[in-house]
Amino acid sequence: MRIDTYNIIVGNATDVGKVREVNEDYMSHFETPYGYCIIVCDGMGGHAAGDIASQGAIDAIKRYLQDGKVTMLDAPNALQNAIEFANYKLREMVKQNQTLSGMGTTCVLALFQKAEMYMAHAGDSRLYLIRNKKIKQLSKDHSTVQNLIDAGVLSESEALVSEKRNQITKAIGIFDKVDPSVTKEAIGLKQYDKILLCSDGLTTHAGNSEILEIINNYSDVQEAALKLIEKANFAGGSDNITVQLIQYNGKSYRNRKKIHRNKRLRLVFVTLISVILSYFAFQKWGTSIIKRTIHDKTMISDSTRLKAINDSVMEIEKK
Repeated sequence: MRIDTYNIIVGNATDVGKVREVNEDYMSHFETPYGYCIIVCDGMGGHAAGDIASQGAIDAIKRYLQDGKVTMLDAPNALQNAIEFANYKLREMVKQNQTLSGMGTTCVLALFQKAEMYMAHAGDSRLYLIRNKKIKQLSKDHSTVQNLIDAGVLSESEALVSEKRNQITKAIGIFDKVDPSVTKEAIGLKQYDKILLCSDGLTTHAGNSEILEIINNYSDVQEAALKLIEKANFAGGSDNITVQLIQYNGKSYRNRKKIHRNKRLRLVFVTLISVILSYFAFQKWGTSIIKRTIHDKTMISDSTRLKAINDSVMEIEKK
């Protein structure tokens, strides 16, 4: 799907996988006053109503970001608040219906603003940047194994088979507060960058090099998204799999920045020329007009005084 206003093409797909009976993943993309939002949520596997949690979280985030009353916030604060709002709504749902107790969802989203992107996430759903045929993971898993990797206790390969690999430390609906990771500064985009949002149903079965190979081999983002789903299923499909793959086709961030800078410089130059021309015009015509005005006022003033004196003399002579 082409979103021409934001110069992006979106390809996406979701699948229940080979093991699960219900697809607890949910995805969406929509416009907001802050930019174009693309999002993936993965309902907590093994918990109650994961599908309700993932859809409910996205509905709440969409509702918050599209509410015109909150558009005075900057993008990072808006994303932070939107995710916390979703957490509040899910927990309220549980209070009203105890059969939903234990439901929760991960979340990863990207917000596009022309040649810039903000991202936010909670849990182990991921966001990757594919640029110049190279892949880089921009999100960092909120999980027990990631903490162990950071501490030097586990290697990347050991983490893949760890019994703790499904334990996440942040999620929507599970804790009183989410505290998601949100980029404070916008990420500049380059023309033909690709951004991948996915649930762990993909990354459990496909490493970075395998994901990159598929994306590089299929230029059409919709076809590439379907191939990623196919890859995960072929490797076992042990979980639901959801992919949103976006290609940015607009001008590169630096080029847009240069264009904006040149526009500002032209505006300053035109303003400066206008001031200089106005100054010389004033020097040529303005001073003579002022002198003429002063002279006219002086003449009027003098004639008024003479008339007053004559009137006084005439009054005296009458007496």
